[in-house]
Amino acid sequence: MECRWADSGLSVILRLAVIGYLALAGVTNWSWAQQADTADTGAVNESKSDEAIPAVAVESVIDKLESHFRDYLHFALIGNFEIADTNAQALLQHSEISPKLTAAGADSILALSEKYENSIEILTIIINNTEINENAQKIMKLIRAAHKYARMKPARIKENIKLLRGTPMERAVGLERLIESGEYAVPWMLDLLKDPEQKDMHPFIAQALPQLGKRAINPLIAALGVKNEAAKHFVAQALGKIGYPQALPYLKRIAIDPKVNEPVRESAQQAIEQVVVGDPEIKKKPAVESFNDLAEQYYNDLQSLQPDPREERANVWFLNDETLEPIEVPREIYMWVMCMYCCEASLQLHKDQPETVALWLAANFRRESNMGLDVQSDEPIDPSQNLDRTKPVNFPRSIYFAQLFGSRYCQLVLHQAIKIRNRDSRAVALGAVAALNAIAGTAMMTDSEEPNGKSLVEAMQFPDFLVRLKAALALGRAMPKDPFRGSDEVVPILASALYPADKKFYLVVEPASASRETIDSGLTKTGAMVISADRLGSALVRAHKEVTHLDGIFLASDMERPTVIEAVRTLAEDERFGLAPIIVFVKSGDGLIIDKLMDQDKRIGRVLALSEDDKPDPELADNLLEKLPQVAEKFGYQELLPELRLELAMESASVLELIAAGASYVYDVRVAEPALIQVLIHPSEELRIKALQVLSLLDTDVAQRAIAKVALSPEQTESLRLKSFGTLADSARRFGSHLDQATIDVLTELALGEPDLIMRTAAGKALGALNLPSQRAADIILQPKD
Repeated sequence: MECRWADSGLSVILRLAVIGYLALAGVTNWSWAQQADTADTGAVNESKSDEAIPAVAVESVIDKLESHFRDYLHFALIGNFEIADTNAQALLQHSEISPKLTAAGADSILALSEKYENSIEILTIIINNTEINENAQKIMKLIRAAHKYARMKPARIKENIKLLRGTPMERAVGLERLIESGEYAVPWMLDLLKDPEQKDMHPFIAQALPQLGKRAINPLIAALGVKNEAAKHFVAQALGKIGYPQALPYLKRIAIDPKVNEPVRESAQQAIEQVVVGDPEIKKKPAVESFNDLAEQYYNDLQSLQPDPREERANVWFLNDETLEPIEVPREIYMWVMCMYCCEASLQLHKDQPETVALWLAANFRRESNMGLDVQSDEPIDPSQNLDRTKPVNFPRSIYFAQLFGSRYCQLVLHQAIKIRNRDSRAVALGAVAALNAIAGTAMMTDSEEPNGKSLVEAMQFPDFLVRLKAALALGRAMPKDPFRGSDEVVPILASALYPADKKFYLVVEPASASRETIDSGLTKTGAMVISADRLGSALVRAHKEVTHLDGIFLASDMERPTVIEAVRTLAEDERFGLAPIIVFVKSGDGLIIDKLMDQDKRIGRVLALSEDDKPDPELADNLLEKLPQVAEKFGYQELLPELRLELAMESASVLELIAAGASYVYDVRVAEPALIQVLIHPSEELRIKALQVLSLLDTDVAQRAIAKVALSPEQTESLRLKSFGTLADSARRFGSHLDQATIDVLTELALGEPDLIMRTAAGKALGALNLPSQRAADIILQPKD
C-alpha cells in the first residue's frame, strides 16, 4: 500500500529532518527534487520508466540510472515510500550494477552522488528513520564502492601523477586527486621512484607523498622493504613528514639495519625525530619493543589504527617481487591480522619473547573468532570460506599453534583474555582452555609456570559461564590428588551446567521497594532466578554465593551508595560477572548521565522507566528483557543454544560421575546433589539417566530416595524406570538402605504384584539389594499364588 507523508508520523519526521538539515546547511537549490514532481504524486512517474521510453531513444548508462536515482530520492522525500523503494530496486537490479558493479556503473553512480547534492545525508536519514532502510543501505554501499573504484583506477592515478609536474593549477588538481586515491596511489608513485629514467619526476613525487597523509601509511611502511635505496630514502622521508607513530618501529628497523646504506639509515633516523609522540622516551625504545607496543595497540583495538569504518574491507599491504600489492580482508579481522604481523616483525629481531608469542596466539584466536569460526576446533577451514587471504590456503587452525607451542604459552594467552575484557575475550579464553585441556598435565592446570600466566584455576573465575565450565571440566577430569586453590569451585560450576537451558539468572538493584517487587515479579514469572536488593553490595554478596553466572544485570538510574556510574565500574572489575550485559532503567532527569555512561561502556543499554501517579510501570520487566538481547549481542555475549547446553550438561554429569566413582579427596560431589535431583525432571531422558547414575554414587538419604521416586513413578517411561531400578540396586549395594519404610512398602508391592514381569524383575533386584530381613523372604514364598 502506498505510504504518504500525511499518513505517517514517521514520514513527517523524515521530511522535517531532511528539510531542517538542508536549511541548516544553507542548501536552497532543490531543483533536482522538484523536477520529479507530477500532478499526482501518488502515481508512479511512468514517463521516467524504461518501458515508457520510445525504442528509438537510446539512453546512456548514466541516463537510465539517473532516472531511478532521482526518483528514489524525490519520492522518499515526499513520503511515497513504496514508489521510492520500487525505484531503488530498479536501480540496484540494473545490469551495470548487478550482479557485478561495472566500470560504467561505478562512474555513473559516482557522478550521480555528486550531482544530487545532499544525497548522502538524505540516504542516512532514510536508513535511520524509515522502513525502506534496507535498500537505502544497499545504495549507500553502492556509492561507497563507486568512490573506491574511482580512487583505485590506475589510469586516473597515473594521469594525476603526471599533473604533478605541470602548471601550479595542474599540480593542485593532481595532488587533490591523489590525496583522494590515498593508499592506492602509493604503488604507482613508488614504481616511478624506483625508475632511474623517471628521475625528473622524483622531486615532485617526493613532495606529494607526505601529503597523502595517514591513509598512505600502511603501503609506505611496506614500501620500506624495497631494494632500491633511492626509493627507500624517499619513503622514509615521507613517513617522517607524515609524523604518525605507527611508522616508528619500521623506521627504527631500517635505522639499525647494517645491510642498508648509510644515507638511508640517516634518512630513517631523521624521520624518527620528526614523528610526533607525547612522550619523547618512546623514540628511544629499541625497534623490537616498538613493534611489541604497536602489536599491543592493534590488539587493544586502538581507535587511531582502525580501518575506515565506512569500508567493509581493509587492505593489508605486502611487497611482492618489489611490487606493492594490497590484500583485502574483512575489517572485522584487520586489527588482529596486523597485530600478528607486528608480533612476527618483533620476533624476527629477537626470538626469545614468550609474551610476544602469546600475543600472536591471542590475536590469532580473535582473528578466527571474528571469521565466525570455533576456536576450539582443529578442523581445516574450507578454502572457499576462508575470509583471510593474507594466510596460505593450508594455514593451520589457531588451536594447532596453541597446542604446539605448549602450556606456558597457553597460560600467557589466558592472561591476555583475563587482562583485557572485550567482546573477544571469551573466544581467546576458550581457545587457551581447550589447548590446556589437550596438552597440560595436572600441575600445569592448577599452577602457572610463567609469572604473568594464568592457570585453569583463574579461568574458573572468568566472567563467562562457558569459559568457567570448560575450565572446570578439564580440572574435574584431571582428578588431582591434592587440594589446590580454587578446588572447591569445580563441582559447583559443573553442577550449574545441569540446570535447564531456559533457566536464567538476573540481578536487580532498585532502591524503591514497590518498583523492585514489580520487576522481581515480572522476571520470576519467566522462570528466572532473581537476586534483588536496594544496594549493589548486598546483591553482589548473594550473587557470588548463589549463582555462577548472570544472564543480565538491571540497575536503577537513581541508585545510591554506589551510584549507577560507580556500580558499572565495580561490575566491570568483578571476576565473575564482569562481562554480563547491563540494562539501566532510566528515571526522570537521569537521561544525560546514562547517555554518557553508554558511550563509555558497550555492555550497557537503557530502558525508560515510565510511571504514572508514582506507581511502578507494570511492563518494566518485559521492556528490560526485550532490550537485553540487543545489548548482549553488541558486547559479544552469546546465549548458549539448548543443544549446546544439553551437550555441556551431559559432559558435566559424566565428569561428576568420574569424580564420584574415583572417591576424590579433593572434590565433594555431594555439593551437586540438588542440581542432580532437579535434572530428574529434565526433558532429556539421557541426561536423567546420567544424573541417576551419579546419584547412585552418593551415600545420602536424599540421593537414594530421589532414585527410588523415579523408579516407582508410573508417569515415567518404562526404559527410565528400568534404569532407575538398576541404579537403585547399585546404590543399595554400595551404601545399604536409605529408604523410609513407606517407600520400601511400595517397592515390595511392586516387586510382588507388578503384572509386567520385566518391571517386576527389576523392582525385585532393587528390593533384594536392600537386604530384606529373613522373615520377609518367607512371606514372599508363602504368599497366595494366582
